[in-house]
Amino acid sequence: MKNICFLSVSIIIILKYVYGTKDALINFRDPVHSYQNKPPQDPFSKFFKNLENGNITLNFNSEKEYLLSLFKELEISPYSQLLVYSTTSLQLSRISPSNPRAIYFGDDIYLGYVPGGQIEIIGIDPELGAIPYIFNIPRKNDLKHPSIYRSKRCMNCHASQETKGAPGLLLSSVIPGPGGGSIDAFRRGEFGHAVSYEKRFGGWHITGMNPFTNSWANHTGIMQDGEIKKINNPPGKYFSWDKYPIGQSDALPHLVLEHQVGFTNLCISISYKFREIKSLDEQPKSEEYKEIIENETNSLLFYVLFKNEAKLPRNKMRIDSPFAKDFKNSVKPTNQAMLLREFDLEDRIFQLRCSYMIFSNSFEGLPVQIKNQFLKKLRYILSCERKNLPKEYSYLDCEERHKINSILLDSLSGYSPKKKASIDAF
Repeated sequence: MKNICFLSVSIIIILKYVYGTKDALINFRDPVHSYQNKPPQDPFSKFFKNLENGNITLNFNSEKEYLLSLFKELEISPYSQLLVYSTTSLQLSRISPSNPRAIYFGDDIYLGYVPGGQIEIIGIDPELGAIPYIFNIPRKNDLKHPSIYRSKRCMNCHASQETKGAPGLLLSSVIPGPGGGSIDAFRRGEFGHAVSYEKRFGGWHITGMNPFTNSWANHTGIMQDGEIKKINNPPGKYFSWDKYPIGQSDALPHLVLEHQVGFTNLCISISYKFREIKSLDEQPKSEEYKEIIENETNSLLFYVLFKNEAKLPRNKMRIDSPFAKDFKNSVKPTNQAMLLREFDLEDRIFQLRCSYMIFSNSFEGLPVQIKNQFLKKLRYILSCERKNLPKEYSYLDCEERHKINSILLDSLSGYSPKKKASIDAF
């Protein structure tokens, strides 16, 4: 009996350690996750298999033509292009204000390209999280595609303290010096739509309309008299746009990428923490276990429903752009889920404040205990009478809640309730 009691106390202590200590990191190499051993099921791994089997033909005539053919196969919009000139990448020696790195993305896949360098890919596996790959760009006379490697070096950053140890995504914001090296950095380990705009965009270009004039976008810095002085770095001044598939790095893809990174990292972190905790006790029934489910569910609800979204500068952004069109059309027109991709851009990103990312791989891979509790609470929030709505969600009016509820009933697997949602969810 003493041994059993000791084991129970030990489990509770470990649970409190994992959840109660801010700096406690996930160990993604723990066998319980099978990160290195389990065959990945991310979008790029499926493409990779088809490429190896000779089912895909890409254009090797030039770097740009290769990229465009790759985008088509991976269903990535070229208009998602964002340029970053700070040396915050595995290819840092190739990156500078005169040779920015380009980022492209879809819901579950991210591509980095440095002119004259290599291609970096991160695909999101539902259970394993971020899976990084790296390979050389094919040359015109190459007879076959260069070898593609699953990159272990990338995990030094992509499973670091910034991602709480889980295999996730990174978005940096720094004050770059004239050569791209960092002088200072903002918001380490902070990701998502709640990050203030003043903390974003450092080391990145914003073309066209730029409503974020208080940020470090389109600037480098130098130390002068003990202070950092801003130096203008206009897009295209020190490099040729001819290196890139398109000639822009607009603000709207920045907003979408930030939201996706925050959502994806949150889901991956939840999945990894839950697996580690569950492995301590196969049938955990403690109050601590229930509290963990409750806390993680609430964190995800807050994020999915944009509770703490930073307010956009009012009426400062254009809604009609090639990226906005491609972003919406990435969902079949017959699917109601495309309505969650309608932009607002007056003072918030989307018209309907429910993340389209609940259809993503990272959400799909959530533990069933978390997902069931999340959907139960979400149904209640969206369908209850106004007088019963939890006050933390009072910013959602009846019309918006009704529209979101209708979309999810039509589109989201597992959302339709067997019985009417009740206040017991809370």
